[in-house]
Amino acid sequence: MKNLGNLVKQAQRVKAEMDRIQEEMASKTVEATSGGGMVTVVANGRQEIISVRIDPEVAESKDLEMLQDLVVAAVNEALKKSRELFGEEVGRLASGLGIPGGIF
Repeated sequence: MKNLGNLVKQAQRVKAEMDRIQEEMASKTVEATSGGGMVTVVANGRQEIISVRIDPEVAESKDLEMLQDLVVAAVNEALKKSRELFGEEVGRLASGLGIPGGIF
C-alpha cells in the first residue's frame, strides 16, 4: 500500500508540474518567417498564433497565391517551434522525475 501512496503522490506532482508548464507556455513565444522575412508569425507555447506580420511590398504585389503560401509556411513553422518548446519543457519535467522523456 505504501508504494501505491508514493505513486499517487508522484502522479499529483506530475499533474501540478504539467499545469504549471501549460500556464508558463502561454507567456513564451516563438517566431517564424517565410519568404526571407516577408511574412513573420509569432506563436505561444500553447500552439496559438499571436500575430502575423506581412511586409507591405508582398501585400501590394497582388500575387495572392504566393502570399497565402508564405503565410501557411510561416504558420506551420511557428507551430512546429511551439511544439518543440513544449516538448523541451515536458522533457525537463520527465527527466527530473526519472521518467523517460519519450513517455509524454
